[in-house]
Amino acid sequence: MNKVATYPVMLTSRRLLLRPLNITDAAGLARMTNDPLVTRNLLKTAMPFTTADARELILRARKRKSPVWAIDTGQLVGLIGLAGEFGYWLGRSAWGKGFASEAARLVINHAFERLEIDTLHASPIADNKASRHLLDKLGFERNGVARAFCCQRSKVVPLIRYKLERLTWEKAQSRDRRWR
Repeated sequence: MNKVATYPVMLTSRRLLLRPLNITDAAGLARMTNDPLVTRNLLKTAMPFTTADARELILRARKRKSPVWAIDTGQLVGLIGLAGEFGYWLGRSAWGKGFASEAARLVINHAFERLEIDTLHASPIADNKASRHLLDKLGFERNGVARAFCCQRSKVVPLIRYKLERLTWEKAQSRDRRWR
């Protein structure tokens, strides 16, 4: 049974604050999203991505009460959420610092403990090795392939389908205290 998602509550870890998006995030969001190395792995985001586009995204997320969080280290460094599927992205300056792992664990814990979601799904682009590695590390299991149009690449790309079930997460949590 899934609880109805409400606008995201704040989630915290040692280094991160996951918080609802604010309209003041628009300029930073637009700046990070206009990096072609970031956008190439986002299916629905094309460049240029303007501050007005960012404001629209923020207002739409707030109106829909979407479970999408700003990843904040004292400044916005990316987004993570459960809108449709589990997904995340970071601005390039935050790559390789463990922020995606840390944010993902917070959201996964929240999804299974508070929202009572039974299964999370994710579908990274097949050549996005960093995201695929992170999903493997988090305990997601590969369960198929798909194809989707990527706006930035202007073509259909292969996706790798993943899932993480509550039981798998509970077993990992009992073995590994990093989940807490």
